[in-house]
Amino acid sequence: MYGILSQLSKMMGRPAMKRVLEVIKKHPDMRPVKNLKNPNVSDQSRLGIAKFMAEGSDRYLDSHPGTFMNYVRGKVGNDPNRFRKVSDYFRAKPDARKEMDDWYMEMGSEGGWSRGFLDDMIKEAEMSPMTLEDLAAAELSRVGRRPYSTSAVNKYLTKAFKRGGIASL
Repeated sequence: MYGILSQLSKMMGRPAMKRVLEVIKKHPDMRPVKNLKNPNVSDQSRLGIAKFMAEGSDRYLDSHPGTFMNYVRGKVGNDPNRFRKVSDYFRAKPDARKEMDDWYMEMGSEGGWSRGFLDDMIKEAEMSPMTLEDLAAAELSRVGRRPYSTSAVNKYLTKAFKRGGIASL
């Protein structure tokens, strides 16, 4: 592995090698780190992995990395209804959101395969119907600590909403 890092420092400089070492120390269980350490992977592939980690080190080392929702914001453009639908879906399903943030941290949005998977998740979020419980959970996560009397959560609790009297989001 150190021969690969030595080649990386010759190609990209010593700071790049240090960033890769920091990533290796901070995230030893990540797939790229395991592949970098694996002697059965070809040296050329390991060098490519090291370059990828050096160029995308901010995703691993930044305490507030770019998230999947930043990618969504760029994909849906200025349509607030589409963004709200996708964000409500992932607010109501925090496990799916964590999975997507982990995928984005590991893979980024480079490459057709990675972008295709992220785009599929956006389509799934836009097309999935949400139950009343999901809508209420999304609204609760959005309002934070505001009291119920001043939040929009009340509309999900009213009889008029359940009968269809209030237009849904």
